Amino acid sequence: MFTTLVTVTLFAVAAINGASAELTISTPAMTTCEPVEITWSSTTGPYNLIMVSPDDPCGDAIVDLGDQDGTSVSYTPNVAPGTQLELSLVDANDEEAWSGTITVAQGSDISCVPVDALAAASSLLASSSSVADSSSSVASSTSASVAITGTTLVVTGSAATASASASASTSASPVGAVGQDGPLEASSNGAMTLATAPIMVLSAVAGILVLSL
Repeated sequence: MFTTLVTVTLFAVAAINGASAELTISTPAMTTCEPVEITWSSTTGPYNLIMVSPDDPCGDAIVDLGDQDGTSVSYTPNVAPGTQLELSLVDANDEEAWSGTITVAQGSDISCVPVDALAAASSLLASSSSVADSSSSVASSTSASVAITGTTLVVTGSAATASASASASTSASPVGAVGQDGPLEASSNGAMTLATAPIMVLSAVAGILVLSL
């Protein structure tokens, strides 16, 4: 009787633990054609394991490893380098577990990867490279435009010298006290001088008249 109670109790504990266990799965690093071990926690098997695109986790499976009775499986990545995968695991109770995003690295061996998968990956890479080159070209053009705009706003080099020369020439030009032909003009050293001979004659006559008075 006692033995029967112990057995029933053990089965009940195992059932409770199985029901409360959380299904989890690892996120292993993957390299083309190099076997990797995928592991997950123990709940209720069998477990169905597939690999999907992280961008479309509810879409078609990229890799389908089918039903697994244990809690681990060995997988040799036979997808093109750069492929992103996410592991999706479902146990017998329809509990789900998801891994993190895995980017398949390129190893020294790619012989296990189908030719059409490699061709598709190469085409995608070429397209991405073309877009990157176009973006770089646009960025360079924008940079050159900004540089030209900056040069226009901030005058440097010969333009600055020409501007300075023009300014110096303007400030050094004589300026008449009254108009351009006024009697008094500013010399280059800033002194005021008599400009014309007739003015000197009139001054002499004025002096003689003063003395005669």
